[in-house]
Amino acid sequence: MKKILFIFLLLLIIKNLFAEDVKIDSLKRILENVTGNEKLEILNELAGAYWELPPNERIAFAEQAVNLSEKFNNQKSKAEAFGYLGIAYNNIGDTEKSMNYFMKALEIMELINDENGIANSYRNLGQANFYMENYDKALEYYEQALDIRQKIGNKMDISQSFILIGNVMAKTAKYDEALDYYSKALVIKEEIGDKAGISQIYNNIGNVYLATGEMEKVLEYRVKSLEIVRELDNKWEISLTVFNIAEYYLENNEPGKAYPYIIESKDLAEELDNKGLINDNVFALSLYYELMGNYQKALNYQKDYAKITKEQFSEELGNKVTEMQIKYETEKKEKEKQTYKLQLKKISSQRSQLILSLVIALLIIFLIYYRYRTKKKSNILLEDLVAERTHELRQNINELKQAKDELYKHREHLEELVQERTKELEEKNKELKRFNNLFIDRELRIKELRDKVKELEGKKLSS
Repeated sequence: MKKILFIFLLLLIIKNLFAEDVKIDSLKRILENVTGNEKLEILNELAGAYWELPPNERIAFAEQAVNLSEKFNNQKSKAEAFGYLGIAYNNIGDTEKSMNYFMKALEIMELINDENGIANSYRNLGQANFYMENYDKALEYYEQALDIRQKIGNKMDISQSFILIGNVMAKTAKYDEALDYYSKALVIKEEIGDKAGISQIYNNIGNVYLATGEMEKVLEYRVKSLEIVRELDNKWEISLTVFNIAEYYLENNEPGKAYPYIIESKDLAEELDNKGLINDNVFALSLYYELMGNYQKALNYQKDYAKITKEQFSEELGNKVTEMQIKYETEKKEKEKQTYKLQLKKISSQRSQLILSLVIALLIIFLIYYRYRTKKKSNILLEDLVAERTHELRQNINELKQAKDELYKHREHLEELVQERTKELEEKNKELKRFNNLFIDRELRIKELRDKVKELEGKKLSS
């Protein structure tokens, strides 16, 4: 069963190696048939292939990218290529060139105001200073990068900044703070599923426990890290992790267990042309032979280590790098000063415009107020006139009302008079009627009397 599992893992590793080689070969083939910005993008992609290509190849691609970006005036691609050149030269131990390219990248990124590019440049400058043991300067750059990362909100980049700051804390013996930063980074790495990042943090936590003497935890975390990077088949991280395990066994006075890890790490470092790690393994071999009692070989490796270290970190180089940083910061401050002067001039111009605008605004306000006052006076006169006319109208209405009331009263009195006259007439009519009746009765009586007289007279004549 173990044999089958081993064969399966071996096939998986070969498959991953083949896949990476296919990707690089594919990019190289495409590069031969493209032009313009497309070619520039592929050149930068190849220059940034940290794990798949040795530094000298990446330098060649990055230099081509710089030349092409100048031709097309593509400042961002040029800055990215400078960054890749800085990383490649840092890998081969040329710190002076590395710092120079990182600063060039930063200048361009600041010029075009590319926040992510600025953060990357700060990170790279921090790494270069970290390897030179300028930990205060490294921390300054890392913290500047973190501020921008948090503003942008990219979790991968934020977690990486936490790791880098944790590394500085570990190197300066602030172990609790280092573990705190690693814990913050680990939470994010687990959240986003970044296995390579988790492995890196395990390695770093192991380093802290090594420094504090908690040896059981050291091996636990380094083995956990190695399991992940072997699964990912990341040669760079494998070389670092197996070196860390070798370091553990050397510290624990178990040189026999350390030796195969030293050799594996050294072989991978030479394949990747990682001079810094090669030198670390040379020092590890000197310790190995010292523990094994072979002092002559131990001395020879110590001499090799001293020679390489001197070449990489000479005092002159340190001074040059410091001068470069001072020059950059001085130029940056001078640019800031010029920018400040321009801002002052702009502010002065804006202030003059503001004063003029304020005067115009005050004049407009005065005119509006004047019109308002004039309109208000007119409104007052109009209100007085309206009030006067309203008063007259009310008086007229009252007079009309009084006349109406009087007319109504006259009408009522007239009706009373008419009723009285009608009553009087009715009384008169009754009186007249009564007299008329009396008169008629009298006439009738008179007639009757006449008729009676005539009758009597006739009787007298007859007799």
